[in-house]
Amino acid sequence: MWKTAFSFMVYDKAKLIGILFGIVISVFLIGAQLGLLDGFLEASLGIIKGNTEYIFVVNEKSESSISLVNVDKRVGYELQSIPGVNKVHPVIVTGGMMKNSSGGTAGCSLVGIKAPDYVGAPKQFLEGTNLKSLQSEGAVIVDESDLENLGKLKQGDYFSINDVRVYISGISIGNAGLGEFNMVSTIERVRKLSGFSPNHVSAYIVEADTQDPMVKKRIADTITATIPTVKAYVGDTFKDVTLDYMGEASGIVGTFMILVWFSLVTGLVIVGLTMFSAVNDRIKDYGTIKAIGGGNWLITKLIMIQSIFYSICGFSFTMLLLIGLKYFMKSINQSMDYAPERIIFLIFSTLLISLAGSYFSMRKILKLEPVQIFRM
Repeated sequence: MWKTAFSFMVYDKAKLIGILFGIVISVFLIGAQLGLLDGFLEASLGIIKGNTEYIFVVNEKSESSISLVNVDKRVGYELQSIPGVNKVHPVIVTGGMMKNSSGGTAGCSLVGIKAPDYVGAPKQFLEGTNLKSLQSEGAVIVDESDLENLGKLKQGDYFSINDVRVYISGISIGNAGLGEFNMVSTIERVRKLSGFSPNHVSAYIVEADTQDPMVKKRIADTITATIPTVKAYVGDTFKDVTLDYMGEASGIVGTFMILVWFSLVTGLVIVGLTMFSAVNDRIKDYGTIKAIGGGNWLITKLIMIQSIFYSICGFSFTMLLLIGLKYFMKSINQSMDYAPERIIFLIFSTLLISLAGSYFSMRKILKLEPVQIFRM
């Protein structure tokens, strides 16, 4: 059966290539759009990125990690008295304007973290970066992906933020912002660079005395109930809240989903029409199979096996292209990733295009009466 199905597939190589081309182009577009969407959403996480093991305490009016409303500094003292709280780390997130040595200017996001723990800092750095170097006057950490756009600066080079001279003391990896440069320094230096109020912070990152997710959730609920001016989230929950906010406020998720839907429909149309044409070319062969005793179930299996062949080949080619695209995007400092659930969705899309695309051709054959082939 598998050998017969394969021989039907390769009978018309032009149709074979056409069907595979339709599957590969459609699934590639879906994968590329989802990969870019994940990259954009990841870049929008701000201080949550890589820090989901903590509890985040923000102003009750804050809707996400990218829309933080200032928190009164005295809240930090109240947090210390909550049972289960081990340490409290203040964080400042504010904006600024950077200018490089060539005179180019751009907006930047300044993240101030507290020594000596530096909680809220990125997790990965290039070799030669030491967080303790942030204690040096004017030290800031920039992301590897921003160096070229900053005028090809390198570690040790000077530039200015809000007309104050600073230098690159370290380089982070995977901490690029969404449409702006992410820069990290000490909380005192960020206050000095931005004029941030000395009586407020942007958020508190709380270190619980346990790693049990359920206990951390109870601590967060206790903080929210005890201090009426703030809300507390465990890291994963705050990440979901931020992603939901991004999806609703920016419309970026809806836009990408529309493109994914059109890619899926385009693939179904291309593959469906090409499969119908291929089956039509061999209608006499299918009719002969029915004439010598092959039932509709045999014909159905024959076409389904061909669809599975198309799915396996199409998905394999598509993944090679998507892996190549991922490395290409990395070379131009753009983040793109494929989470396991995205891979599963791509497999489902490939099967849907192949199996649903064969529906009309299968319907035509199943309605064919064997005697009809003698009139053709």
